Amino acid sequence: MNFSFGLDHNHKVIHYLHTGNVGKDEIGMAWQVMLGMKEFTEKKYNLLSDYRKSKFNLEVKDVDLITEHLLALTGILKGKKQALLLDEPMSVALSVLFEGEVNDRIGFKVKVFATEEAAMKWLTGDE
Repeated sequence: MNFSFGLDHNHKVIHYLHTGNVGKDEIGMAWQVMLGMKEFTEKKYNLLSDYRKSKFNLEVKDVDLITEHLLALTGILKGKKQALLLDEPMSVALSVLFEGEVNDRIGFKVKVFATEEAAMKWLTGDE
């Protein structure tokens, strides 16, 4: 596994760091871990996903597939925020597509950022 999690109890944020190539299987494994975390499922923590040391190994059709899987989690995700930290151009493009899909279909507020400072301001409402 090329991912890890940290908890910021002060700000109610889960920090998710992924390195290397990221495919839909790796994303699925990370989501399984998150779904086992009470902070994510019950305590309403938001998510800071740091992909700056990685590259998505995904196609546009995979965005739809991932969104379809997340529809089953609408009860957990609706109103929750996820900030995506990215610096690789194709990963940013795929994430913007994902952002629009989950915002519209699930009510999961996803936004792409280049800096952790901006992402945390948005996640904590300090913007």
